Amino acid sequence: MSVLQRTIRMFVLAALAASSQIGFSDDGYHPFSEPMEFDPDWQFFAPVQLQDMQDLTARQRANNGFYVTYDRMSIGLNRPESEAASFAIDSTWGNRYDFGWMNSKESGWMFSAIDIGGPNVYETVSQQRLNQFVTTEDGGNGPTGGTNGQGPPGTGLIGPSEGGDFITRLQQNDRDGERIYDLQNSLNVGSFASFEANKTWRMEPYRYGGILEPMIGLRYAFFGDGAHNDSYFTGFVLTPGIPPDITGQFETIVRDHVQTNNYMVLGQAGFRYTHFINRWTISNDMKVFGGHVYQNQESSRRVTTTTYDDPPEVGSISLTEGDRTGTTFSGRRDEGSTVGFDLRVEGAYKATKYLDLRGGFTMLYFGGGIWRGATATEGGNPNLNNQTLVMPGFTFGVALNR
Repeated sequence: MSVLQRTIRMFVLAALAASSQIGFSDDGYHPFSEPMEFDPDWQFFAPVQLQDMQDLTARQRANNGFYVTYDRMSIGLNRPESEAASFAIDSTWGNRYDFGWMNSKESGWMFSAIDIGGPNVYETVSQQRLNQFVTTEDGGNGPTGGTNGQGPPGTGLIGPSEGGDFITRLQQNDRDGERIYDLQNSLNVGSFASFEANKTWRMEPYRYGGILEPMIGLRYAFFGDGAHNDSYFTGFVLTPGIPPDITGQFETIVRDHVQTNNYMVLGQAGFRYTHFINRWTISNDMKVFGGHVYQNQESSRRVTTTTYDDPPEVGSISLTEGDRTGTTFSGRRDEGSTVGFDLRVEGAYKATKYLDLRGGFTMLYFGGGIWRGATATEGGNPNLNNQTLVMPGFTFGVALNR
């Protein structure tokens, strides 16, 4: 079970324990008396009676009971400060789940979980290996050379044939034979997850129908940053002598990777403001948070060297393949603090009695305390552990009894 899953379970159990009231009644003992007060009619998909809705006050339209929402997030993430274009924002996708309840006494609990798996933005360059040409047989898969227009047997050359020209087949066979390295340089690679639990209260409606719901709670958040850089070079294998003898050639690919993780435990307070207009529900959520950040960084350098005869012949087999001499690993940790806010502006259209279709704008902001790494070959500073994190985006989804 992951750290996030354990934390979510802990928050849910703690919230249920805190919200429960020891209640006894004629029909027995209810350990969670507040949720037991709900009496929904379960007609979630019944058609909307607009005339009846217009006759309801804001308090009567505000739902009680359990609610669940799901939003698909199209969200951006700013680049680390080690990048030249650190002001740029790259887009990715994520998910947001809200659930909770509001009882008849105008108080309740709200839980929210966010999962963002990106962005994953790289610069990629394809590097041909020293023995990039492969020998072919009947379509380019054999070791002895082709026939039927594929080139003279044993030469390793690929000629024109039916079904594809020279260049197309050559590139395809190079990649199929793993004779091309895809060298990558990361620009913006990250992932984000959070879970929050909030105690909420519903205030008296304002004169024109707006309703304010203050809240206070806890948030656990995780942000992981990945920095990756590949480099490729070739050289000669020498034996001692005057002058030294050249006995072969080698190619080396160096893959530097730095994974930096930020674990945040935050306290927060905020409000939700709601206003009803016919079939529409306009809402604004604002939460301000702050707390401690636990940071760790793991660095690795994977060096892979392959040697060949001198000069490497077309389609030749390497003398040594995948030598990992020079591979290293290291790790370190640090701590910090951060403050920020979570803003949502949404509009929901009531499609059925309890089901709403909604969309809006969201923005998460962490004003410092975030560690984002850089690789040594990239030339960036891997020690920048007080960076900001900005995530603006748009959401669209559904809400049940919200």
